[in-house]
Amino acid sequence: SSSACECERSQDASLAQALHLLNAKDLQEKISSDKGRAALLAADTSRSDRAKIDELYQRAYSRPAASAELFAAEAYLQRKLVGKAGAELVTARRQAFEDMVWACVNTKEFLFNH
Repeated sequence: SSSACECERSQDASLAQALHLLNAKDLQEKISSDKGRAALLAADTSRSDRAKIDELYQRAYSRPAASAELFAAEAYLQRKLVGKAGAELVTARRQAFEDMVWACVNTKEFLFNH
């Protein structure tokens, strides 16, 4: 039997929901905006990347990043930045933070808890 009780709703994303997020132009525009969180985090030179990644998790999930999440995000950032300098480094850093924001908003945790 079906119930209207929220406690019984499915925690699985539907295919339609997943495809919408993957293809949502308005979401991509917000993530890549010059005033967006990714741009602000990438431009912030006063804090460590670890602190900025932790802020991203606090804003996305209302919790700190787990150590494995921090490690994965820092490793991803380093892979994106290796061999880059000057303007290319600035662009790569921003793209990496945009990718991390995109990844956060496309998780089940974000979709169903926030």
